[in-house]
Amino acid sequence: MKKIVFLTHANPQGYRIQQYFPYLEKRGFEIELITTKTGLLKALPALRSAHVIYVQRLLFDPIKLALLRSSAKRLVYDFDDAVMFGSRGESSTRARKFRNMVSKADLVLAGNHFLLEEAKKHRKEGVFYVPTVVDTNDYPVKTHREVMPVTAGWIGSTSTLKYLDRIKAIISDSRQAISGVVFKVIADKAPDMEGDVIFERWTKEKEKEALLSLDMGIMPLSDDVWSKGKCGLKLIQYMAAGLPSVTHPVGVAEQMIEDGVNGFLRSDIKGWRSAIEELSKDASLRKKMGMAAREVAEYRYSLHVWGPRVSEIIDSL
Repeated sequence: MKKIVFLTHANPQGYRIQQYFPYLEKRGFEIELITTKTGLLKALPALRSAHVIYVQRLLFDPIKLALLRSSAKRLVYDFDDAVMFGSRGESSTRARKFRNMVSKADLVLAGNHFLLEEAKKHRKEGVFYVPTVVDTNDYPVKTHREVMPVTAGWIGSTSTLKYLDRIKAIISDSRQAISGVVFKVIADKAPDMEGDVIFERWTKEKEKEALLSLDMGIMPLSDDVWSKGKCGLKLIQYMAAGLPSVTHPVGVAEQMIEDGVNGFLRSDIKGWRSAIEELSKDASLRKKMGMAAREVAEYRYSLHVWGPRVSEIIDSL
């Protein structure tokens, strides 16, 4: 039996790792997951026994990379963030580590087209676009009805709460509040803002139920390289749940959202207000856009489409 070892950060998420396990097992792979908590030296026996080592997002210094490369029969590098820059902007150290990681791997999987082009700066072949996807079969679809108030919702983590500041005026400023609309934040930490905001603590078990409590999804973004490296998981989850979305036209949002069809792309507060108001006043529009959004999720960002593709790519090494 072939063996694949996944090497990733201390708190791995399943969207680019665990959900592919069943597809790899069907192709005869034995699977092991190792995190940075173990340490590279302690992980060496398992790494050396693997046919494929799959590194997710990690960047190594030259010595550790050389050790990893010498241990790997086949090395896959997968990344779904702008790791070559970092969240604070350009970093020569990160850029160098990224270049080395991409050039030394046998196969590179990039989470969006911006990241794909970054990888292609350092190699011409063996680079594939693989979006972050969800199992759409696990997502019940929202039934849109005339309700009051209408809930515009955001789902995310502490590290991305800062993006809500971009639309803070229409959330927390009572003078600019949108009539008949409440905002809901689903996260591991409550946002530090006033106004008509509902907070629900995120749990994996209740995530999909929480999404169904929304009438539309929102994903504010900053126009910077870190945001361009994002793979749009929030939008994909909204779409899978049959929700229309409002987002800034940055990065993957421009590929995922067709303005006026499955959501709205809006650059400024005035545009955001107008889009949210339009959706809040028309349940039939929310339903129409939500159905279009679900269709995009099923055909372009679903596990049942990408699971076989990814496992085939890895098995072809």
